Amino acid sequence: MSADLDTTAADGDSMPSASLVWDARPAAAAVVALVMHGGAVDGHEPNRPWSHNVARLVPFARSLTRVPGPIAVARLRFRVRGWNGDAMPVEDARWALAQVRAAYPGVPIALVGHSMGGRVAMFVGDEPDVRLVVGLAPWVEPGDPHPGAGRRTVLIHGDRDVICSLARTRRAVEQMQAEGLDASLVRVARADHAMLVRARLWTALVTEVVGASFARELGGTGEPRSGPIGAVVARVVHSGGVTVDI
Repeated sequence: MSADLDTTAADGDSMPSASLVWDARPAAAAVVALVMHGGAVDGHEPNRPWSHNVARLVPFARSLTRVPGPIAVARLRFRVRGWNGDAMPVEDARWALAQVRAAYPGVPIALVGHSMGGRVAMFVGDEPDVRLVVGLAPWVEPGDPHPGAGRRTVLIHGDRDVICSLARTRRAVEQMQAEGLDASLVRVARADHAMLVRARLWTALVTEVVGASFARELGGTGEPRSGPIGAVVARVVHSGGVTVDI
């Protein structure tokens, strides 16, 4: 089940297509999770399903399909690998969100983005129906937009990330908190940018944050699991904005 963004130019030339692949598409979803992979500062190489940056987010999408309740899960594959100065992936994300809203009008949306996908999620966090933005090791630049009121933003960043700056992520969260927004930072000890170190923890944090944030819509209790992960998720979901370590 997939859809493609038509990128054919007027002169007949075309560039690689963005695509939207549904891992779960129930007839009456109460929540939609849109998963967006990482990329690079520059690069016009097409993303393929087997590209490592694309494949890295597949376990997150599959885990989200197991969140209890009627949840739809889709993965966006950006046209090309890079941001390329003109925010090409943001255009792809707006197209994907239009597809999601057409499939599920009025249903709340959770955005889950890694690295460049996390930056994209911050850019489109104010799109209609978006209620949750989860950035994984996000690429954050000074002056970037961020989701406003009525959204929850959760940025999860490893303390050994040498690709994207944890300090910039922290400053972005602090700025949002100073504006009275529901924004949290979860710092993952000993974790790298690729999220391969403590990989199960990363996946569990995402699925628990999504499930707890939309417990009412999904028919859950709203109580995260017991143990350290549950304690972190409970603080993120019920505090209105924290900085917490795990």
